[in-house]
Amino acid sequence: MTRRVPNRSRRAWARYALFLLVLLPIAPSPLAAADPFPGYPAVVGAQAVRVVEAAGPGKGEVLEQEVRSLRRAMFEHGILSINTVPDRIFDRAAREGWKHRSYESLRAVARVAPLSVTLWAWLAREDAVGFRLEEFLSDMDGLSGAIRVYGPGLLGYAAWTVLFASASAGWFAVWASICLLLRARPALTADVARLFNRFPRPEIIATGAVLACFAVPIAWGVGLGAAAVFWIALSAAYLRRGELLIGGTAILLLAGIFLCGGFLHSIQPMAGKARQGRWLGVEGYYSPGGPGAGDVAEGRLGGPEWERMTRFARARAEMQWGDQHTAEALWTEMIGEGRDLADAYNNRGIVRVRLGKTEEGLADFEAAVERNPSGGRAQWNAYQLYLQQFRLEQASRIQPAAWAGIRNLAPFDYRAEEMTHGELVASPLRVGDVWKQLYTVRTDWLREARESVFHGMFFRPVPGKWVPLFLAAGWIWAALWKLLSRKIWMHSVCRACGTTTVVVGSRETTDICNSCRAQVGRGVRAGEEREQRGLRILLHRRYVRACSVLFPGAGALWAGKELQAMLYGALLSLSAGLFTVSWGAGRHVGGMIADMQTDVWRVALGAVVLLWMFGAAWGWRAFETLQLNHNVAGERL
Repeated sequence: MTRRVPNRSRRAWARYALFLLVLLPIAPSPLAAADPFPGYPAVVGAQAVRVVEAAGPGKGEVLEQEVRSLRRAMFEHGILSINTVPDRIFDRAAREGWKHRSYESLRAVARVAPLSVTLWAWLAREDAVGFRLEEFLSDMDGLSGAIRVYGPGLLGYAAWTVLFASASAGWFAVWASICLLLRARPALTADVARLFNRFPRPEIIATGAVLACFAVPIAWGVGLGAAAVFWIALSAAYLRRGELLIGGTAILLLAGIFLCGGFLHSIQPMAGKARQGRWLGVEGYYSPGGPGAGDVAEGRLGGPEWERMTRFARARAEMQWGDQHTAEALWTEMIGEGRDLADAYNNRGIVRVRLGKTEEGLADFEAAVERNPSGGRAQWNAYQLYLQQFRLEQASRIQPAAWAGIRNLAPFDYRAEEMTHGELVASPLRVGDVWKQLYTVRTDWLREARESVFHGMFFRPVPGKWVPLFLAAGWIWAALWKLLSRKIWMHSVCRACGTTTVVVGSRETTDICNSCRAQVGRGVRAGEEREQRGLRILLHRRYVRACSVLFPGAGALWAGKELQAMLYGALLSLSAGLFTVSWGAGRHVGGMIADMQTDVWRVALGAVVLLWMFGAAWGWRAFETLQLNHNVAGERL
């Protein structure tokens, strides 16, 4: 049988908890395994089980028949998507050993799970690997349509985006603070040694003190964010302007991480409700009763837009369960309030047709078309009623618009030529343009951030309410410390040869010593002075090379390439952030999500390794070029 192409224009547990937060809105609960399709009417659940049992390699025709039967049952109950079906099929394929041959079966059931964000993403991944361009474009249309329509999918996408941004920002802050501390360490050690002049070998004591500033916060379990702010503030006086820009950016990103923790903590209750078919989850994972009136307040997102979506989802839940009288009352109430008029009229029309109020239902369809002429669902439903009542003239008049409209409803794969049993198409919950509301910074985020997992991971032991003040103090201290360093005598280390001198004023004018500017190499004097300068150059070269290998990009800072190093650090941090958010899911979450996340973390890990090698080689080469330009490297020594 020829396959149809859809027709469409601080602790490990804390990290894994955040991964699950992203996955909850779009994955079914494993606790529902005893009843694979809980909450659906018995006839729908039984047919869905038959679909899962019919899936398998070489069973295309049998599966296609079962999918059509399930779709008819879904039309009869106003159900638009059963996202659990592809999840159950994939789990069965993994158990029985035909996971790598499950593509055809999962593509076939996309017609009964069009709002499964996970399914569309998995199919798009398989199409990209198999170089199936037409199917890939079709699946991307389905993915974008599912995200626009399916509320928890949008919520999960927002959470994943914030988590990825937070992980990347955290890696950047750690990378920047360590690189800047390594950049400042020689001069800082020299200044600390001045405090121990009365002791023998003060440079050894100073070296231990500076290393303690790095190691003690880690040994005491201080959060990475708090440690990074401390390291940046400690290094600020010895940095160039471009390096200060890197440090200031890192502190601002840490403030963003703190707020992101509040955002993720605030949407966590809604994620759990979505998996149970509540809080907008009714279109994909259904439970009887649906969303309650208190879901908005308990979900911690208020406002008319969120309340509208919750009430719409509740009416859809009653409609799917078969309580037509309650559903009619809810749609009538929404129409009276002037909310979602076109969709509410269309859904009330379906309910009234099932209650035997055919003329009233037809009037609702016509009212929906009047308010939204391009709405394909209402036109199709009116067309179906015209045919049933043998009003062929009206049916023929709207047939082109009805057929065209029903075919362009991504991600739903409606085929008018197959819908010959009087199928009526319900209007799904429209998520609407809620991105601005979802991402608008609110005071609640600051309050929630104090209790979030991010606070413990990044900012312990700073109390939650003091974190913003701590970050601001760190940023201000770095700026004041830099200004003060221009007025007092402090040590500066030549970037080319490592010679330590005491200077006052701008670092940019003193970070290359006079000997290097004159390109005298190891010096003009023979004897011990020449040998000491040569040894200093050698030790400095080894130090910078070690920094470049251990912390790629550090060598570029010594070479004076601050902006290029900042861009490199951003790319490295993005790759590391992508690995962080996908690795735990790939190992600890089953199903299609784990299958896709495993590929993601492998690609991200490969990118990290390549960027690490490139950064090490680039920093090594950039510093070598600096030394060559000042005649303190290679054979010219």
